[in-house]
Amino acid sequence: MTERPSTPDLILSAAQWIIRERGPEKLTMSAVAAAAGLSRPTLYRWFPTKTLLLAAISAYEVEQFDLGLEALASAHDDPAARFDACLRYLVTYLDETIGPNSISADPAFALQSLADSLTPHCQSVATVLGDALDELPSVRSGRLAPQQGAEILLRVAYSHYLVPNANAEELITALRAFAGLRPPDPRRNDLRHLPG
Repeated sequence: MTERPSTPDLILSAAQWIIRERGPEKLTMSAVAAAAGLSRPTLYRWFPTKTLLLAAISAYEVEQFDLGLEALASAHDDPAARFDACLRYLVTYLDETIGPNSISADPAFALQSLADSLTPHCQSVATVLGDALDELPSVRSGRLAPQQGAEILLRVAYSHYLVPNANAEELITALRAFAGLRPPDPRRNDLRHLPG
């Protein structure tokens, strides 16, 4: 049986949807309550002000990002496979969760959200990927620390959100090459490392 989302999760998900579909300037407490299917008093019980709601949305987005990364880590024991799954996740995460229209709806808000998320996202990627970051040739050689490798990957993924590549698969393929991974062999369902 699927667990029903908590009231705060319903509220935060509804607020994210409004921001994604209409932009943050259209985020009103009434609109959030209606989208969540809750009364305004219930919304105000959890989030008394719009400022507190916006702060909670940022924390919620980091939490959702972390949950997605942790699911990848637990699904892939092999560092190369974990790294490859993470590349896809990083490239597709923003489009799937925030939506491609958020940047055009309110560029300043979208850019500030990315800036606010960078440090916690870097920490999450470095923690969850762990030894998989050693797959990056520059990390393996000691020229970059794993945290720096995580930041570069995130900045590339963020750039895809800001200036989308028409074909996300091309970007993922380029990131695989950057990371020193050969394309997966569909016959064997595996990844191979390029000679370092």
